[in-house]
Amino acid sequence: MNYKDYSYLFIVTYGRSGSTLMQSLLNSLDGVQIRGENYNALFHLHQTIRTVNKTKRLSRNRRISNPDEPWYGAGDLQPLLYRNTLLNAFVSHVLRPDDGKTVLGFKEIRHAPTSMTNFQFTTYMDFLLESFPDAKIVFNTRNVEDVAKSGWFARQDPKKTKAKIRACDDRFARYDASSDRTILMHYDDYVADHSKIAELFAFLGYDYDEEAVASIFSKPLEHAKGLPGPANPGPS
Repeated sequence: MNYKDYSYLFIVTYGRSGSTLMQSLLNSLDGVQIRGENYNALFHLHQTIRTVNKTKRLSRNRRISNPDEPWYGAGDLQPLLYRNTLLNAFVSHVLRPDDGKTVLGFKEIRHAPTSMTNFQFTTYMDFLLESFPDAKIVFNTRNVEDVAKSGWFARQDPKKTKAKIRACDDRFARYDASSDRTILMHYDDYVADHSKIAELFAFLGYDYDEEAVASIFSKPLEHAKGLPGPANPGPS
């Protein structure tokens, strides 16, 4: 399997934003398979790829063949091969595409300052769009007051939660303004007006099936039952 044989779509968000609903909507599209969260596995791969590239640059392309040197062997590193090997492994063993799927991806909620710095967030988004063929990013947001009252956030310090969500919203908006391969979606908007999903599908190059979308909106999410927030569908 070669990761370059597929196109890619990533949902970048935070908890209790309605991201599982967004995942369901995207999985309704022909040939699309969006997996769930993976504890930022790809972000950590991105970080190790950066360190190998940095090590290679530090060697100034010298082989550094003396075993007594602190950067012994750095010049022999193969950053591109290392990156491609890791990306192939990620697609093969984490995304695990089913037969007939042509667009792969996942949703992830860990993008707050507690998970990565502003610089790391920006370089990671660049990595997603530059490394994966035809990649696009859906930034998913929700009203910060509702997020703070929903699910496990309701048991945490609301001031800290709101600060974390606002930091994510700022990151998403800034990056979206700089790229034509991202789209900024707001849970409250597309729940109230399903035509916002039609705009999303058009951005992704898909037709809008009103009945299919309505069916997804009418189905409760199993993991959200009993949690604060809209009864149908529950946010995640």
